[in-house]
Amino acid sequence: MRPGASKRIAVSGTVVAFLLVAGLGNQWVFKEAWKESSDRDKWYTTLLRIVGYPLWIVDRDELGDEFGETFTTRYVTAGFVGFALLLVAVAAVLALGARGLGERSGGFTAFVVGWFSLVFGGAVNGLTVVAIANDEEVTISEGSGFDRVMANAQAGAYFGVVLGWLVGLAAVAAYRSAASFGPPASPLSPGGYGPPFGYGAPPASGHPGYGAQSPYDAPTTIRPAGPPPTAPPRPTGAPDTPPGGYRP
Repeated sequence: MRPGASKRIAVSGTVVAFLLVAGLGNQWVFKEAWKESSDRDKWYTTLLRIVGYPLWIVDRDELGDEFGETFTTRYVTAGFVGFALLLVAVAAVLALGARGLGERSGGFTAFVVGWFSLVFGGAVNGLTVVAIANDEEVTISEGSGFDRVMANAQAGAYFGVVLGWLVGLAAVAAYRSAASFGPPASPLSPGGYGPPFGYGAPPASGHPGYGAQSPYDAPTTIRPAGPPPTAPPRPTGAPDTPPGGYRP
């Protein structure tokens, strides 16, 4: 993976997740999804409730008057804390998953990681809301405490299942842009395909990888083999005994 690609993928996916929750998890979408109407049981109303689950409330009094419910301060705070932790979870999953992406392949993996990041982030949001405001959750209030915990986690995960592909596309786009315009990866980085290890500039003769020829690399003249050299003859009158002071 090229340097900076993990950060780019994490940032782009987190921005898309923020836009999704900000645009669909507000109280106005909540009002359209849960109001009494003849379309209450239609499939598109159910879909609107799924994508509007990570709820954040600005005017709790207006929303309370609309539905005759009391949206407490703790429940409103839980919504904003869950929103923030959703973004943190998405960024963490994207950053960790991007480290395993290769240089030549990984677009599909980036898409899957991006999709899963919103599923995980939605579940974290649901668990956060029920942990802070367990008895004050208005949409899921039936069953035991464990049932409400699981129901909130599932509702958040459904949000990610329906819309996580958008985060996946953002991750793929960031991955492709990093692969196309980023600096080359280091040969020692995971998944990197840096320049091959060579031995200098190639010579003009076209032999790759050995550099220019030095003066010491000139070919050596090969002499034909002959008889071994013989000792020179002894001079006439030389003594047969070794010189004085020699002891065997």
